[in-house]
Amino acid sequence: KRCMKSLILAPLAVCACAAPPSPPPAGGLPWSAPAIQDSVSVRDGRSRRRLAFDALLDRLAQVDVVFLGETHDDETTHRVELAVLDGLLERRAGRVVLALEMFERDVQDRLDAYLAGRIDEAEFLRTARPWGNYRTAYRPLIELAKRSGIPVVASNFPRPLLRQLARKGKEVLNAAEPGHAPKQLFPNTPAYWRRTDNAVRSHRQMARGAAAKDPERLYTTQTLWDNAMGEACARALRAHPGHTVLHVNGGFHTAHWDGTVRQMALRAPSASVATVDIAPSARPQTAELAGKSSADFVVFAERRANDRRNGSFSVWVSRRLRYRLHVPKGEGPWPLLIWLPEDGLNAADGVALWRRRFGDKVAIASLEAPYIETADDLAEGGRWFRADSFYDDVGMLRGVIEDVWAHVVRHHAIDVYRVCLAGVGTGATVVGATALWSDRLGAHAVAIAPRRYRKIADLSLPLPELRDARDKARPSSLTVVANEASLSWWQGECAAHAEVGLDSRVRACASDAWLDELDRENAVRVALSLPSRPAGDKRRHVVATSVRSRHWGRLLAAQHQAAGALVAVLDTEPVTDDSEPIPTDPDPSKMGSRLPRCPGAFGGTTVVVLPDSASSAEVEAWASLEREDPIHKGSPFHRLRIADAKRPLASVLEKLHGENRKNVLIVPALFCADGTTMRALRKVVRGFEDRMTLRWRPGLGGLGS
Repeated sequence: KRCMKSLILAPLAVCACAAPPSPPPAGGLPWSAPAIQDSVSVRDGRSRRRLAFDALLDRLAQVDVVFLGETHDDETTHRVELAVLDGLLERRAGRVVLALEMFERDVQDRLDAYLAGRIDEAEFLRTARPWGNYRTAYRPLIELAKRSGIPVVASNFPRPLLRQLARKGKEVLNAAEPGHAPKQLFPNTPAYWRRTDNAVRSHRQMARGAAAKDPERLYTTQTLWDNAMGEACARALRAHPGHTVLHVNGGFHTAHWDGTVRQMALRAPSASVATVDIAPSARPQTAELAGKSSADFVVFAERRANDRRNGSFSVWVSRRLRYRLHVPKGEGPWPLLIWLPEDGLNAADGVALWRRRFGDKVAIASLEAPYIETADDLAEGGRWFRADSFYDDVGMLRGVIEDVWAHVVRHHAIDVYRVCLAGVGTGATVVGATALWSDRLGAHAVAIAPRRYRKIADLSLPLPELRDARDKARPSSLTVVANEASLSWWQGECAAHAEVGLDSRVRACASDAWLDELDRENAVRVALSLPSRPAGDKRRHVVATSVRSRHWGRLLAAQHQAAGALVAVLDTEPVTDDSEPIPTDPDPSKMGSRLPRCPGAFGGTTVVVLPDSASSAEVEAWASLEREDPIHKGSPFHRLRIADAKRPLASVLEKLHGENRKNVLIVPALFCADGTTMRALRKVVRGFEDRMTLRWRPGLGGLGS
């Protein structure tokens, strides 16, 4: 997948600013990057054996042409390229030709003039159309080549000529300046185009339209790029006998020894070749190859920083992602559910829901989403991905899910043949992407009512011809339980999965709201090889309008379904009278130790806020609970306080502050308050936010109902 970015990303914007001196060598200053040998891990692409970086350079120095496949904006990748050029210059006594995709053939004279000192750098940058990240990515290569006195080849097809070709047709190639266009165009292979179409499969219809006009796709941009670069390398070999040509290009162009590599081989069949895939990795030392070999060598490069993309630069940092784990007591082995709750909820919510549904029959690992957001009702919950970082987010989460699975299986009695990865909403979208691309996790995946899923279609599919028998991935399956609006989309997506041998299926959510909760639970039960829960007779319902209230409604639904009822969680009251509402109003006489505690390492105070409409009897019942203080009985570091019309919230907080109790959880005495109610409460106590740590919970969620 990494190497396909070069196919999709256009060349970066032209940089016309003067560049500063070259950076100092690695390791010399506090801001220096680590030595390259410490930042990479090298594998032989065919045998998968490890190599020292110097051993890689020794091997590369023995061939005629070296292709370095890169990710265009990765800092360590560019440092690897510079180290390879430096190493080849040393081993080949300067007999090296550098060739770059990043310069186009029509600026060769500008490149030659700069290397020879006939123009200065400002003029070179103004006229040679370097990519926007030239200063940080490719300038060190050019400057080393200049100091070493070696030739540099601008290998790519000129953009001005591409524009003319689009306007006037293929005849413009015959009239092009000598050397700007390849003398002869060779088609790329069907396998190459299968990988290309797969990389841009959501835009496949456009590709089919172009192919109908040009069946061999000779005049597509991709073919012109590969022909231009392949021919440029072959010409450089002939022009500089006894030299090694080092060509730097986007990884897709040279993956599987196809594209640019094949185009060069057609023109110089006797040349020896080595291809290197430079793959950014968070953990290069422990990264593993998967799938069929795509290059002679793979360099896993530590992912540290990226050049500008979509206006932003980035650095990569490691952070922990929490998950909650429940393992039943006993010997096991236990089936394992890995759960991704919907946006707005947290890991603890997931464990609470599925423990209510399963009891102590299943181990449950519920993941915390990487982004935390505050909802309209002030409840804190997670968010799985952002629109502008969807691919990075789901890729990272795939690794997190695999690591959680591996950690739980290593340390607990888990039945590895009864593992289910499941999620709802955007959590289900992450589940779908993970089931598609995980090469480690053997699980039955269940995606329930996925949301914001369209970008999954932009992910390339794992083609069967690229799989390797050495990989010991367990067979996985994906079941999508889709709502009516998304059903046809998912049917098409699962059909595409089936075309490449993936076990994917889709079915509609239950059309009867009273069967929906049961249907969701049973979809996961089937994946875990547990017996389905039968439908009850008595129909009951809970009305819930927010993410948080729906979750609390589902907890109540699970409790009543276990007792044989059939429960719906609805947005509005039902129009029929055949369903009985489940009571949700909190009753202080039933609350006891179930009252929520204020989070914090050193305890805190829970303040329950009564509505102004509370009767005197209700106020007295809550006051009695405060005097009893079941929270304090359970923990000496926690306390309960009640706020009402006579003891308003601000007064309660002022008193707590005077007692040096500054960690407070504020909870309205409702099932679940709406955003308007919670914002009104916050407005009253805004003056305390700098002096105290105030936490919010929008209600008691059926506790003691």
